[in-house]
Amino acid sequence: MLKKSSAIDRLLRFNPSLGSRRFGLPDIGKRNDGDFFNPTVQAIADAIDFYGYEVRDENISTIPDIDLGGGNPTNFKPFPLSIEKMKESLDTSKMFKYPYTEGDDNLRKILLDYVESLGFVNDVPYNLPDIDDLGLSVHNLTFLPSTSIAFNMIVNIIAKQGDVILIPGPNYGLFTIRAERAGAEVELLPLEEEDGWRVNPEKLAAKIDDINESLQKVYNRRKGYVPRVVAFLNTNPSNPTGKYFGEKDADILKRISDVCMERGVFVIDDLVYRDLAYDKDNMPKPISSIKGAFRNTISMFGLSKCYGLASLRAGFIVADEIIIRELINRIFQSMDSSPDIVGQALVGAFNTTSKRNKVYDEYFTELRNIYQHKYAILKCLVMGIDTVKEDYRNSTIATIKRIINDDNRAEELLKGLPYIKIPNNLEPDSGFFAIIDFTELKGMKYKGRIINTERDLLKFFYKTCRIRFLVGQSISWPIESDLIGRITYAIDDEVIVKSFNMMFDAIKLLSPKDEYTIRLNELKDQEQMAHIKIDGWQNAYDNIISKSYLKKLNYEKQTERYIASFDEYKDLVYVAVKDDEVLGYSCFNDLESEKYDSELISLYIKPEHLNKGIGTSLFIETGKHLHELNKHNMIVWCFKENTNARKFYEDLGGTVVEEKTVIVGDDAYEEVCYYYDLDTLIEF
Repeated sequence: MLKKSSAIDRLLRFNPSLGSRRFGLPDIGKRNDGDFFNPTVQAIADAIDFYGYEVRDENISTIPDIDLGGGNPTNFKPFPLSIEKMKESLDTSKMFKYPYTEGDDNLRKILLDYVESLGFVNDVPYNLPDIDDLGLSVHNLTFLPSTSIAFNMIVNIIAKQGDVILIPGPNYGLFTIRAERAGAEVELLPLEEEDGWRVNPEKLAAKIDDINESLQKVYNRRKGYVPRVVAFLNTNPSNPTGKYFGEKDADILKRISDVCMERGVFVIDDLVYRDLAYDKDNMPKPISSIKGAFRNTISMFGLSKCYGLASLRAGFIVADEIIIRELINRIFQSMDSSPDIVGQALVGAFNTTSKRNKVYDEYFTELRNIYQHKYAILKCLVMGIDTVKEDYRNSTIATIKRIINDDNRAEELLKGLPYIKIPNNLEPDSGFFAIIDFTELKGMKYKGRIINTERDLLKFFYKTCRIRFLVGQSISWPIESDLIGRITYAIDDEVIVKSFNMMFDAIKLLSPKDEYTIRLNELKDQEQMAHIKIDGWQNAYDNIISKSYLKKLNYEKQTERYIASFDEYKDLVYVAVKDDEVLGYSCFNDLESEKYDSELISLYIKPEHLNKGIGTSLFIETGKHLHELNKHNMIVWCFKENTNARKFYEDLGGTVVEEKTVIVGDDAYEEVCYYYDLDTLIEF
């Protein structure tokens, strides 16, 4: 009888990542069609995975870290009327009954009345007997556990293979991943400071047209379906910027709606943070309240962020009947139905009764004040007390002094942290996230390691403070050269103050940045690189390699070789540059070897710039880059007689693992191979 592997072994063979436990965030996952994420989305996934899993160390089970990147709302009582409705439901004798897939019609009618009170109107209604005067019925909505699940289903419903979901950046990074996991492609609409970090309708139109034109060119010779932009995600308010379009911005929202409608693009209107807008007289305006927009808009509401019920997972969707019908089909096919208690919680929060309006006003007046107080503390710690609104200055000073309990240190913190800031025009108008700009730390060093990337930034704060947060890449920050953090201020005041107190001490440990920067090489660098190589050989190998060979080295020919191979190697060479002068460079590559992952092929420094730390910086930056490409070790070959180079490589922790003979010119020379564990090399 043929011996077969066990069921568990077979499962593990096809899912090797399940062979070890993860702590923190579970695996990000893959696209449902088995294809790769596009590079933009993969970068977001990698950054979220780094924050949620990779940066955390082996001590996490015994020494908790401080998570400033979480998405939980503040620890505030859940909305009382939602609790009341759930309790009423549990006290009835109807809990034995399975709920309808679409939800109870009585509950849906309450939710319908609520959205109609916000101005929802369908002025192109279907000719059906239960349509009301506003062109709507209970069949225009359904509820389910969380808007995240709803978003996945909506993407599956409206997008075919190759279709594009357009999402603003910054954004809630997991939505970009979920859209691609569901089978769509994601493109980003970069938001800009000049537009107040909000969607510009004209730029939205141009972006949609550019994408559609590009797709048309790619698919124009193929038969069948031509992919296109099928939806635009309008987060109103935005996670993470806290910016939104209110009633005062109705004209901009109409232009956004018109741009999408004219191009056959659905608007997915994410209103989950709506009730946390700080200006109660200018609440975020749903696009479905604009005449003519309803049938082209899919609106999402939820309890988690605003109503203190994140653990319940409750949301509802309002859309054209055709979309709701298919959404209900998919709920039935995947989870049978949503729990009735979810609907009860929703109608407790979203109804039109006078009781609800009274409780709502009291609840959110207090909650908005809490968030603005917490933001004032965070802003003071970043930018100084003079930047805080006068209404919150005294309470901010009192809070910081109480928690620090050291007047001298408190006075230091009240001046703000050095080097960091809140970007211009990016103070939140809602929610509980702040965008913090750490870019001025770029190039500074901790224990010889340069802070050059957002991963470096996160590793530095984790190493010194055990603090982590979401970085700009996680949220599609549109300026690639910036070092950005998304930090929550929904946490306890004590955690906010003590975290920034520790970050203040950590920043003091940094040494000043060098006068040079390290970047990928450019075509204009090749002549200087050629000179550096030849000068380096003639300087370092004067007593090692035959003089006749060294004399034959030619600047012009070497430059020609470098220019000819630039396209092949442009992503495999780092240069250290001061102004326009190349001070040194490193060349590297990955290896298809059972023993070694990657190789440092060469490292050259201008002779007059030796012994200034440039070689060390290039070496470590090369190792960091290779590690980010999932390489875990690196080798470098060195002439056995080159004692200076060997000391350099040994001081960096290299161990000799092999030797070989090489031919240079007409002579043979011995080389040794140094091995590096990249996981160790790149540690701060």
